[in-house]
Amino acid sequence: MSKLKPRNGNVILKPMEESEMMVGNIIIPDMGNERPIMGEILAVSQVYNYNKGEYAPTDLRAGMKVVLPPIRTHKVKLEGEEYLIANQNDILSVIEK
Repeated sequence: MSKLKPRNGNVILKPMEESEMMVGNIIIPDMGNERPIMGEILAVSQVYNYNKGEYAPTDLRAGMKVVLPPIRTHKVKLEGEEYLIANQNDILSVIEK
């Protein structure tokens, strides 16, 4: 994973296996054929606020499990491993235990 470093407000995620996707009694509604993607954050980039001239804080951290829409999520395969790249603003929800 050390070769992938997110930039410009993006996150790198490891997709969760189907067996890991069941969280309590949460039911994710069917949104057509596309289902939301769940993944674990591996790396988070900073977001630069050009209006203020400083980096904006983020509450996302490595190890968090999140839900993303499949449309704006990019799949990347590197050294036999599959990773997801998405913008921080596209994260629909954080999965808390």
